[in-house]
Amino acid sequence: MGIYEEIYGTKTPIDVKDIFKKCKDQTRNVLVFGRAGIGKSTFCQYIAYRWATGMIWQEYELVALIPLRSLTADRYPILPAGTNYSLIDVLRKECISFDQYVPEKDEKQLQEQIHKSRILWLLDGYDEIVQNVPKHLKSLFNDQLLKTPDHIVTSRPYMNTLSHSVQLEITGFTDDNISKYVKQFFNQIGSETQNSSVEDEKILSFLKRNPRIWGIAHIPINLELICSVWSNIEWTTMKTMTITMLYDTLTEWICRRYLEKQRAISTDLLCEKEVYKKCENELAFLERLAFLGMESNTIMLGPTLLQKAQDE
Repeated sequence: MGIYEEIYGTKTPIDVKDIFKKCKDQTRNVLVFGRAGIGKSTFCQYIAYRWATGMIWQEYELVALIPLRSLTADRYPILPAGTNYSLIDVLRKECISFDQYVPEKDEKQLQEQIHKSRILWLLDGYDEIVQNVPKHLKSLFNDQLLKTPDHIVTSRPYMNTLSHSVQLEITGFTDDNISKYVKQFFNQIGSETQNSSVEDEKILSFLKRNPRIWGIAHIPINLELICSVWSNIEWTTMKTMTITMLYDTLTEWICRRYLEKQRAISTDLLCEKEVYKKCENELAFLERLAFLGMESNTIMLGPTLLQKAQDE
């Protein structure tokens, strides 16, 4: 977790609908920090959802959620000499995925909305792209997307070079949030597990007894993984749970998710050994990458380390 005061000290909670009240001039530019897995992308989706359901910021005619990691040379190949990508091209590729053809009258309307600042841009993942912007997209990134008058940009704290006057931070779960999330998680799967209240008390007791696990549980994506793994443990055969056993089960669970989602392989009938066998190359790569990261004492694992791990 780091130092408690670093995360929660000298900071004031703010409701999403009020964040633009901190902007003093005509432009609404907000920078939102958050550690890995803390919920930055979910925050952007939540804003888009609340706008779409009429709950916030109806002065905008469009809210455009742009995952900045999508600005790749494969997705945006080099154009013929003298032509460049525009914000319309970004909207077409990222927001109109069902049909990238935009009729001329609709394109004119989008141009007018851009000109009159009727579009709110949610630029998610600045840290994921800032060091790897393809050369032919630098103008689109720096001079167009980051210069839009109304935008919210998310980033991990480590890689930020922006100087927005309004800066917020997603701090993750408090101790009370963890308890509420765990209870809600097991209540929602209560139809499958009759003793949901027993399960949530058991996992909360385990987390609090182990400070290291309790620390990482403040990051939402970690807590979701822990709860998912816990709910799939067969407690009739397993009487105790150690930290090592939890990490091992987490690793297996992530591998199963990867096989099912990325490689379309059903894992229902696979034992743990078979799951690891199918992920053998991926795990060897990640193990080597982790070692190289430790060896070089770096937080951000850049292209050089990635390539070295892959080669080895």
